[in-house]
Amino acid sequence: MTDRSLLDSNGRALPLPPDPLSPVPDEVERGLAAYRAGDVAEARILLTTLAGAGRTAVSGHAAMALAGVELGENGLGDSCRAWLEQVAAGEDPWLGPLAAVMLAPGFRTSLDEDGTLLRSLAAQLTGDPDKARNGFEQAASAHDGTDAGDLANILLGNLLIQSGDRDAALRPLNDAREMCDGLLAGYAGHLEGHVLIGQGEADRASRVLEYARGEAHPRRCGSKGLYPWIAVRFGELLAGDTFSVDLVYEQVENSGVSEGTVVREPFEAALDHEISCPALVDIGFHLFPAKFEPVHAGLERLKTWSDERYERGRRLVLALHDFVEDWRGEERTRGLAELREKLDLPEPR
Repeated sequence: MTDRSLLDSNGRALPLPPDPLSPVPDEVERGLAAYRAGDVAEARILLTTLAGAGRTAVSGHAAMALAGVELGENGLGDSCRAWLEQVAAGEDPWLGPLAAVMLAPGFRTSLDEDGTLLRSLAAQLTGDPDKARNGFEQAASAHDGTDAGDLANILLGNLLIQSGDRDAALRPLNDAREMCDGLLAGYAGHLEGHVLIGQGEADRASRVLEYARGEAHPRRCGSKGLYPWIAVRFGELLAGDTFSVDLVYEQVENSGVSEGTVVREPFEAALDHEISCPALVDIGFHLFPAKFEPVHAGLERLKTWSDERYERGRRLVLALHDFVEDWRGEERTRGLAELREKLDLPEPR
């Protein structure tokens, strides 16, 4: 029997929840434990094997762990960046954006000269959050009012979210977003939007994410990696919480477009950014012109990555259903019904 728990009392698709945290898999943790115990060679062997075993959540975590190891041992060099590129090209909504930011030129130019931020970030990525937090807080205080201080606040906010303290993360993220611009403002807004969504502040979240999307646009920040991740978070919010977001109605009224056009636009704008290519972008865009082959391919990529990401893809299809369905197109209607049946999704009213 089709699960109707994904619908509200009026039969509409429930909004997508905030992206869940991404815990380190046990097998990756074993490699990190070897590193923390001082056996760098063993850690590299274990983690490299995992990182090369397909395009999955485990391989993504292993690649980010290796980036942390290389960051701690050799700094932000070629070996570290190679692992970051693998992570940025994956499906993890937490590790992917962070990797994309670390690869961007604006990240390197915002680092403090004494190396506190890199050492602290290496500590976070290799499983020492207390050391990481102390370092981020120290850097935020020592470099207040500078790019390094803003970056420290952003990395602190990310760590607090990862530690389960979302509310505490909001202040450093908001402060950093208001003080900086470009890449750092985009990443701060991306994280701040997550917190606001979790607090039920859909309208505020939409404003922050729209601003972040503009700041992170490649023409503005000089990097293509972060933009698709912000676009996905923004698009998911618009699709799942349309009636709580004034921004949708403002664009409909001011531009004379449909709600579906407003919801589709973030996914469309995120296409063809070769550094980061989340499968949710393909799903969110290709549903509208009824190109179901790329949608199914995106869902398969998510299923291979993790059960959680596949469920996210299912929920996005359901959230977009009302905007995509068109009784005038028999082929579109049939294809959408077949997709819904395959995914065991209820039909929204």
